[in-house]
Amino acid sequence: MKRNPSILVIASSGGHLTQAMCAVSTVELELILVTNKNMLEDSPFARIHTIKDTQTNIGIHFLNTFSAARILLAERPRAIFSTGGPICLPFALLAKLTSTRFVYLDTMSRVVELSNSGKFIKRFGLFDSFLCQWQEIAEKNGAEYHGQAFDLGDNGYK
Repeated sequence: MKRNPSILVIASSGGHLTQAMCAVSTVELELILVTNKNMLEDSPFARIHTIKDTQTNIGIHFLNTFSAARILLAERPRAIFSTGGPICLPFALLAKLTSTRFVYLDTMSRVVELSNSGKFIKRFGLFDSFLCQWQEIAEKNGAEYHGQAFDLGDNGYK
């Protein structure tokens, strides 16, 4: 059975996931989510996979690499999109090794510098497109800027 073209969305639960959902809200391809905690009841995602949460635990990153490989083989996405969190790192690495397009959008909460995940992905070139949600950070880091994932309204930020 041939599946519809899909986008694999990788985002840690919470703010990363909220930003990812805003960013892909107009995408018309099938969306498949990978997160560390599934708290969604109604969602735009065709399927949801969960993997272990990690910050700096190298052992969990290692185990998540196998989970990521299993998910990529099962889903065969057209591209991977992530708003970060450490859970995206194994997917970024495997995307590079398998020539799967990887688009990274650094979290909006980082107003001074890139997130740790963003720094790692940028440093090792594990992306096809690297976007920032703050123009100054994008310019400082050679990233793309196309605006923010959601409108903050008239709050004084430029």
